[in-house]
Amino acid sequence: MTNQWQSIGISPEERFLELYFEPGSEQFLAHFYERLDEGFGVKSLYARHFNENEYHKITPDSKQLTYEDVVLCPESKKIFVNVFKLKKRQNKYQGYQWHSLEMIDANTGEVTEVLKAGQLDSELPYSKVWITELRLSRQKGEQLVCTMAFEKKSKKGAIETEYYICKVFTKTGLYKRVTKLENNMPHASKTGIIEQKAAV
Repeated sequence: MTNQWQSIGISPEERFLELYFEPGSEQFLAHFYERLDEGFGVKSLYARHFNENEYHKITPDSKQLTYEDVVLCPESKKIFVNVFKLKKRQNKYQGYQWHSLEMIDANTGEVTEVLKAGQLDSELPYSKVWITELRLSRQKGEQLVCTMAFEKKSKKGAIETEYYICKVFTKTGLYKRVTKLENNMPHASKTGIIEQKAAV
């Protein structure tokens, strides 16, 4: 299997996760995972036009950033990805921290940062908010449905994180909470780093 992927332009260190088809640009998009250490790795996205023989990587080549969720928006030829950064201390991986929401132009491959860490305004009583998962795209990519984490301090001073289904408006960077989720998300520390993230 490794040789088969390598023969069409994929690094042999990477492991196939999922295949998408982007009809607007007539491209296949392949999502891959590369293991860096026990329980830690990075995901990347490759593309191949259906007339081409080989894939090429469309996410930047990085051992620090992982391109997690992939959401297609065929009517506008946009691809949205949720990006996390690997946190490392003294050569040991500590976890993942939300980095940005990025958009890839399916025709040109140009990557644009739509939102980055610190840009999402938190509303009281929350002190920090970030996107944990992309779910779907609406209105030609102007609206994304996401799962988002909201961090706050309890009355006893402990850090608590609540999770909501939200609408994120990509032109303005604003969001609207829709539904609260209960007890079904990974534990996150006060820094927003996911301490345990299942490797694929």
